[in-house]
Amino acid sequence: MVDDPYTFGQIAAANALSDVYAMGGRPITALNLACFPVDTVEKEVFNQILHGGLDKINESGAALLGGHSIDDKEIKYGLCVTGICHVNEIYSNKGAMPGDFLYLTKKLGTGFIVSALCESFLKADSLKEASLSMAKLNKKASKLAVSIKAPNALTDVTGFGLIGHLSEMMVASGTSCDIDLKSLPAIKGVFTLIEKGVNPSGTKRNRKYFSRFVSEAGFPDENHVWLSYGAETSGGLLMSVSSKNAKRLERLFGDSGEPLFRIGMVSGKKVRGKSLINLVS
Repeated sequence: MVDDPYTFGQIAAANALSDVYAMGGRPITALNLACFPVDTVEKEVFNQILHGGLDKINESGAALLGGHSIDDKEIKYGLCVTGICHVNEIYSNKGAMPGDFLYLTKKLGTGFIVSALCESFLKADSLKEASLSMAKLNKKASKLAVSIKAPNALTDVTGFGLIGHLSEMMVASGTSCDIDLKSLPAIKGVFTLIEKGVNPSGTKRNRKYFSRFVSEAGFPDENHVWLSYGAETSGGLLMSVSSKNAKRLERLFGDSGEPLFRIGMVSGKKVRGKSLINLVS
């Protein structure tokens, strides 16, 4: 997804560790899972990938216990992570309630950036912002939200995109929601890429499948619609937070210098025959 092997290792590790943070937990152990073409790529590349992953594992506070590696024709790297949390404080994507506000903790658009990079069509500042976002752990955001028990429902945004993970949350919770498309935070340059026709296959698959859960009020901007379906790599947390906790959460994130974006609200209970997600421009 990026040319620099150290950054690649960071992103892969952050992506793997995110699943624990998305349940309000704390990672404690990790195993490297590595597939490397040992005869065609310099060993220093593998060293840098593992170094990037190790630095993120150390940042998370987890311990690297070892790993497994095989000779493969394509580079693949990730982690098997174990985490812990209190038995009565396990968060899931179920529990969103009517009247809750919906929040994101990272900007959207990494999938479009990665696709543009593969096509050698990308500005350096957009790649830098996307790389920093993908490599960033969801550790602090999860810890802040859980510290005040703010989320009614919690998950992270990855390959299924915002709409995919949001629809899973609404189905699990038996609710529906309204999303303000213009409030969706985007990495710099993403809309320019969408306008120029950069559209990842994963994003197209997301829209083809998850559009069954979506209605579009009026004539929403098509670029913002595509952004909402965008396949993300190591995206941020998606939270459903009660109105009584919303201001406290916003203040806590603001005081900590941590990004937080309100993107909509849970509008009501699921109604048979009606869409779960209403996109409003």
